[in-house]
Amino acid sequence: MKEKIKERLRERIVKWEEKSKRRFYIQIKKEDLKEVAKILFRDFGFRFCTATGVDNIKNFEVIYHFSDDRTGILYNLRVFTDREKPSLPTITDIIKGAKWIEREIHELFGIGFEGNSDLRRLLLDESWPEGVYPLRKDYEYGRREELPDSLTCSISEGVKEGRTVIPIGPYHPLQEEPEFFELEVFGEKVIGININIGYNHRGIEKLSEGKHWDQVTFLVERICGICSTSHPFAYVLAVEDLLNLEIPERAKYIRSIIGELERIHSHLLWLGLAGHFLGYNTVWMWAWKTREVILDICEQISGNRNHYAMMKIGGVRRDILNSEVDGIKSKLNSIISALNLFKKAVEDDPVIHARTKNVGVLTKEEAINYCVVGPTARPSGISTDIRKIDIKNSAYPLIEFDVPVLNNGDVYDKIVVRVLEMYESVKIINQCLDRLKDLKEGDICEEVREIPPGEGIGRYEAPRGEVFHYVRSDGGNTPTRHKIRAPSYMNVLSNEVSAVGGTVSDAAITLAAVDPCYCCTERIQAVEFNKVKYRWDDLIKLSQEKTKKIRKRLRE
Repeated sequence: MKEKIKERLRERIVKWEEKSKRRFYIQIKKEDLKEVAKILFRDFGFRFCTATGVDNIKNFEVIYHFSDDRTGILYNLRVFTDREKPSLPTITDIIKGAKWIEREIHELFGIGFEGNSDLRRLLLDESWPEGVYPLRKDYEYGRREELPDSLTCSISEGVKEGRTVIPIGPYHPLQEEPEFFELEVFGEKVIGININIGYNHRGIEKLSEGKHWDQVTFLVERICGICSTSHPFAYVLAVEDLLNLEIPERAKYIRSIIGELERIHSHLLWLGLAGHFLGYNTVWMWAWKTREVILDICEQISGNRNHYAMMKIGGVRRDILNSEVDGIKSKLNSIISALNLFKKAVEDDPVIHARTKNVGVLTKEEAINYCVVGPTARPSGISTDIRKIDIKNSAYPLIEFDVPVLNNGDVYDKIVVRVLEMYESVKIINQCLDRLKDLKEGDICEEVREIPPGEGIGRYEAPRGEVFHYVRSDGGNTPTRHKIRAPSYMNVLSNEVSAVGGTVSDAAITLAAVDPCYCCTERIQAVEFNKVKYRWDDLIKLSQEKTKKIRKRLRE
């Protein structure tokens, strides 16, 4: 394939770098960006993963990451632009999934995108000072901006007569995290949607630049509680890609066991919430009761129900004793009867069918254009699964499992895909546990003393789809750039098409069907009656006071 690409691009290639057999970096001129992106995306059928902005002090660099999902090979386009008036051609007219990414790079680096008429704020507050770009190197680490006390929350203007805007969020009973959806409706029909994110943005990428390589593992683990092993999994894979490091086989199995336990508990959590959204609180209670079994296993292995702290550059931090394997398997297999119950309920219940079939449809063509991933892509006939294609330093190439794929792209298929995936996760964990018995206990990590200059990419199939981490090193103790792209970042935007055309009553379950994780996607600002209620120092003080109260209560 690489020879075909070289032949097709020819003189457009300024420099071709082969970092490994699965990582190619192609430098091109910015005037060729649009055409090259079109060739890779449309002609070769590569999926656009994300783009990484980098401040090189003397200029700016943007790396566009394209994945050949048939082989798992990544083709990364390097494009440079001047520092004085940085700008690049937009690719949003070719790839709809690049909309938020260009807006993000524009507000965090100040790079313009010619031809993109929608470069509104995405992650930063509207009151953030103009011309201040937090991911530039001249923005001091730890700096705080003084924002005004009064903030405004605007609803879309210019709504035509006879049409109404219905706000959902940013805080809403059917959303476990803050997100703001403005539904433009005509009668009961949704005819337009505006999606606002950024209500929980914490500046993780900037924080990473001030942390030691090992500390970053714990930092990214706190991006999300439900995906608390997915982000560190992808991060350590990125650093190991930079190092070209192979980890012990036992560590590969343990990594995959924790990853699949997380997948099951995440899907059960979503299944319960989906039942709640539809008015089936019995499904909610049964799903969450079953989830407790999985969380107990996580606690047995790691000491924690969430935030397992298992991942480490070079392997894992804790072993699973062979003497515990049979007990873990027994607990795990006890949930199969519950999975059978959920599967039968989904297959047979006429009310579930009425509320979810042909609702929130995302066609295969739309799924490709919006670059969606995971259980949002697979119900639309796209078989992408990182566990099958980008598999270094995990157990997935050593075991057997299937990837459920359906074709209707509606809410019903999204439910079915997740239920079927839980069966596969049980199968994966059982195989991994069996293999542990044949391997020496304690051989779980390769020692890593320093990180040389270079760059690496790590991808992992989180419960919601591909997690993408890019790291760059100058040989120091901290990353010089760390780009993070969560799966919900790609999936939530697809509601532009899946929610439009349906009814208001279907909008909530359609928005929830992508299993959105907003804290992965996103600032933290406490606002009440359009005024800032808590600033950073206030939040620290509240946290410290609460800690003192807990300690006092424990001593009593």
